[in-house]
Amino acid sequence: MASKPKILCLHGFGESGELLRIRSRNFHRVVEDHADLVYLDGHLDIANLHLTAADLDRNNSTHVDFKNLAWWWSRKSKTVEYRGLEESLEQVGRVLNEQGPFDGILGFSQGACLAIIIAALLGGRAGHGPGFGIEVTHPPIKFLVLAGAFLLSEPGYKYLYAEKINVPSFHMSGEYDTVITRDEARAASSIFESPVLFDFVGGHFIPQTPQCANAMAAFVAPFVPGVLGDSADDSVADAAADTDAADSASPEQQILQDVSA
Repeated sequence: MASKPKILCLHGFGESGELLRIRSRNFHRVVEDHADLVYLDGHLDIANLHLTAADLDRNNSTHVDFKNLAWWWSRKSKTVEYRGLEESLEQVGRVLNEQGPFDGILGFSQGACLAIIIAALLGGRAGHGPGFGIEVTHPPIKFLVLAGAFLLSEPGYKYLYAEKINVPSFHMSGEYDTVITRDEARAASSIFESPVLFDFVGGHFIPQTPQCANAMAAFVAPFVPGVLGDSADDSVADAAADTDAADSASPEQQILQDVSA
């Protein structure tokens, strides 16, 4: 029996794998039992970033009821420093080696940015600048599902985006997102060969609407067998047809829209 496709899931800044599991329940409904989802926790605990060493020493028993995790945090001076990014890439590299191969990546916000970095490194950019920090023997990622994605702005990371990334990608962007603007989201999608863009009315989140579920199902169907199934409803078929129509209209990008309130 063939193994299920495996999808790595990367949370946003100040969140956790468990919170992304909740955020991404619409995606989980799409793939259901047809894929294995691996929710990874970032190694940085930012809940204590505001505490001094003396604070931590006085109260070693400090406990929070939820995790505030991140893949890196930005320190701005004359340049932007991404503290923790190198460690996160090494962490991801170990996961790729030990738990892979992964077929795709689901990423939200900072996790979406990290997903793009991973796809670029596995696609051949690793030799052009800082990489995973360890030897990673993992094939290129087959697809990406991203929400609130953005690119690193520091010039030292331009090597990641110097060439188009030839990985099928699905990009969700909220019209009223004040965290990652539409322009930032478009900049992220523009570095892919053939991005599928899903614009929705809303903010910085993963849409839970049937329209979004149908669009995601149509996108991941070639990579996750059984998603559409023999009993796929008309709305899923319509989403697939919309994707085909958008593809014929523009060879560079496909734009789907969710205008539900």
